Amino acid sequence: MTVTIRRGEPHDIDSLLALVEEYCAADEHRFDSSVARAGAEPLLANDTHGVIWLAESDGVVGGYAAVTWGWSIEVGGLDVVLDELFVRDRNRGIGSALIDHLGRDCVGRGVARIVLETEQPNERARRLYARHGYTADTSIWMAKDLR
Repeated sequence: MTVTIRRGEPHDIDSLLALVEEYCAADEHRFDSSVARAGAEPLLANDTHGVIWLAESDGVVGGYAAVTWGWSIEVGGLDVVLDELFVRDRNRGIGSALIDHLGRDCVGRGVARIVLETEQPNERARRLYARHGYTADTSIWMAKDLR
């Protein structure tokens, strides 16, 4: 199986939303297609806010990684959030290919740090990220919804 990693484009929205729905089900998040569409469309349109990388095999999109831009005084510049990563067919190296690709892209953009979060019970994801050099830190993410 040959996997191609490519930047998502506006015409990919339906394929992406199907994967986002599967991601939400797997992580037990509520899926709202209008919210997901509002979050994804700007990332597919251009790279002002970030980028969505798609993993495609035989013309079928089977995974994605969403990376969004930030800024950090702590690291002295551009940092990004690996907001979501999902692969439909696991254990085939597709997640690793996405992680490697987005890492190279971030280096090329001068990114100082990539941060991500995982759900507490998702040991499998943390093992994948650890294999690619990510380490757990002592930070605790907190959130406040404004809508």
